Amino acid sequence: MNPEFFDRFAEALPSSGGLLLCTHRHPDPDGLGAVVGLSYLLEKKFGLQSELVLEGRIRRAENVAMRQLLEITALPKGGVDPADYNGVLVVDSQPGFSHTHPPGGLPILAVIDHHEGPRCEEGKEPPDYPFHWVNADYGATSTMVHVLMQHYDVEPDVRTATALFCGVRYDTNNLLRGATEFDERSFMELEGLADRRIIGAIDQPPLSRRYFQQMQEAMSACQDYGTLLLTLLGEVQSPESVAEVADWFLRLEGQQWSLAGGACDGRYQISLRCDMPDADAYPALRYIIGKDGSCGGHGRMAGGQISLADLSLEEIRERVCRRAVELFGLADVEPKFLVP
Repeated sequence: MNPEFFDRFAEALPSSGGLLLCTHRHPDPDGLGAVVGLSYLLEKKFGLQSELVLEGRIRRAENVAMRQLLEITALPKGGVDPADYNGVLVVDSQPGFSHTHPPGGLPILAVIDHHEGPRCEEGKEPPDYPFHWVNADYGATSTMVHVLMQHYDVEPDVRTATALFCGVRYDTNNLLRGATEFDERSFMELEGLADRRIIGAIDQPPLSRRYFQQMQEAMSACQDYGTLLLTLLGEVQSPESVAEVADWFLRLEGQQWSLAGGACDGRYQISLRCDMPDADAYPALRYIIGKDGSCGGHGRMAGGQISLADLSLEEIRERVCRRAVELFGLADVEPKFLVP
């Protein structure tokens, strides 16, 4: 990347005052890591204080542990007074995504994200933010923030390195999914600076009984179409659990695609995963969701949602199933349940 491009980040910032950091609803380790890294950069290089504004609860056990152990504090979205801040920076997402709603009344100064998202409608100009860095060539937004820190010669402390490392590690599945040379370099450098004890505690958090019950429900609901595993659940514990189910079933020997869904917080959450190196999950999920909802993704993973306001749970599950088997040419395949 041209150094002059990164210089635009400094140009986008105010000379003083507070800033808000925003990511997607129910943030994952990559969103949390990117926020911690960006906050550290803003303070150490530019002398600017920032706060995370959080929308939606964090409920996946690993994500909860990461927030607690790294003491990541946040403001509720409804508790923000625009008069106290000079702008918003959005990381690991984009303002146009349905699961991302930056606080109103403040300018968006920067967007940093590695997800591929909806294209602009024909005849409309793309979003014009002072600093706009969206690049699917990176496997994690935490990698992008680390690259930005390196440009400004800011080395992360132990807490920041641990947060960024977790972001890179979880979003690339330890460099096995969608990782590029940028992610590999950041992974190696950050691992040497991170707190291994905290990493271990985040990786192995205690799990509730409900977690195991839900995995049992997923096994019973999973339909095997040969190249596709389809796990369309009813109500789930949290939106993050849908992605966890999709990831989990992709490990079944011989599978190529894993699609999981579940209802939570008035939306039907959907996650798609693939184990083929050159696969592009985003357009596949875009077709499956259709005009009923929205989605984003990069490489071999994508996620989206459909509102339950206008469609019933059964209608959504039927449409998702029908479009998925159509897309993969499996309309004539008789599915088998994973657990007879």
